[in-house]
Amino acid sequence: MNYQNHKLIKTAFLAFTILVVTGCNFSNSNSSSSGTSGSPTIVGDSVTLPKTDPMDPSRLHNWVKELTNFQPRWAGYPEELKATKWLAQRLSNAGLKTKIEPYKFRQWDLSSWEVNLIDSGQSEPIKSFPIWSSRGGAGSAELVDVGFGTELELLTKNISGKAVVVSGRALLNVFATYPETYHRAAELGAVAMFVTSDAPDNLIRPTSSGQNLLDDNPIPAFQLGAQDLAKLRESSRRGGTVSWKLDAKHIDGTTHDVVAHLPGSGQLKGTILICAHYDAWFSGALDNATGVSGLIGLAEYFAQLPLEKRPRDMIFLGVTGHDAGYPHGGVNNWVTKNKESIGDIELFMNLDHLAAHGTEHVTGTGIIDMLGIVLERPLDEERALFTTKHPALIRTFMPFVLKYTPLTLPLPTVPEITANGDLEGIMGKLGVPSVNLTMATPHYHTEEDTADRIPAKQLSRSVMAHRDFLNKILFMSREQIRSPI
Repeated sequence: MNYQNHKLIKTAFLAFTILVVTGCNFSNSNSSSSGTSGSPTIVGDSVTLPKTDPMDPSRLHNWVKELTNFQPRWAGYPEELKATKWLAQRLSNAGLKTKIEPYKFRQWDLSSWEVNLIDSGQSEPIKSFPIWSSRGGAGSAELVDVGFGTELELLTKNISGKAVVVSGRALLNVFATYPETYHRAAELGAVAMFVTSDAPDNLIRPTSSGQNLLDDNPIPAFQLGAQDLAKLRESSRRGGTVSWKLDAKHIDGTTHDVVAHLPGSGQLKGTILICAHYDAWFSGALDNATGVSGLIGLAEYFAQLPLEKRPRDMIFLGVTGHDAGYPHGGVNNWVTKNKESIGDIELFMNLDHLAAHGTEHVTGTGIIDMLGIVLERPLDEERALFTTKHPALIRTFMPFVLKYTPLTLPLPTVPEITANGDLEGIMGKLGVPSVNLTMATPHYHTEEDTADRIPAKQLSRSVMAHRDFLNKILFMSREQIRSPI
């Protein structure tokens, strides 16, 4: 999941509140994948497997564990290609006609980076992670604290030639409060930006810039943990400085879509498109191995049904570039290549963040941030059901949502308010009825988004809710799905 227009984010946050009170180094310049853009690879003959229960909790959780072995799954990097082949084989084994479609894109080639705080003549290395696609380079500058990085805070401080320190927040762990700060600070003369996204325990939550200009992104920028950002804020009051080195550049790379077709009986026209992104910042268990697990489980389930119970065609789509590359990845490539088929899509379902232990991050300012208080509770994590403004979607989905995944708030806001502008957001703009039942925990997008945080039974319940909803939608006419009442 990623970030959208922050003016709309505030509206989303108000709606949601109704529901619930190192220096680092990664060296790999040989990061382009094999394959030629525009030349799909047909996955070999599927393996004939004995019939299994696709909804079995241990089976679904095993897909999560297998996919998280590939990390970091950044689009265009070696582990992404391994994950591509893994997913394609799983869908082929389910009995679907599957192909890998490589395509060219503008890849950010990240080699190494470091950040050091210089205060009172002492240099201290600071653990960090670059904001994806930010400009490479090295330098040092005086620190200036700009609070939340709002327009007023930027204008009232002299930031020309300075490194700005931004106390970012992530509303509901997703919606960033600082999507416009990066480019605006650069316009006002800042030479670097350091920001925290409010993860607990000094964890770093990487992001891409919402307005990602790729080669034209203006300055280096780094995410920090809350405790380390507090050090920079404090140092700024004493005239402290920071130095940085970011060895990264944009290159022509190759990434992939995995496309699997499951034909229906032809009783009804149109196609159901089910999608999950399989790239991730780190191991990416919640985001988005759970969604990929659901994609495989649903493919297995519907492939086992008699043909007469599949009255229309289904496509199961795996995409990359959503996390490390937003907003240029997601379904952008698939939509571009299949413009003539968009009108045939009856429903777009995005599988994203399907299950996680229920946790709450107590957040505020100062000491609370530095303590990183996280409270675990026995219930599911709260969810939101994002849909386009088609009442039939909520009316059809909600009984299964309430049966399998309580603590869910329906939000018919797509495409105006969605955390996935490159997924259901695009489809909504094209007029395609779209749904996304999703959640986000305090550990999402961090190194601690691991498979042990995913309850197998909860994951199974979530996938079953999607299964039962699809069983209803498959037999609904276009007019019923799109009905205004």
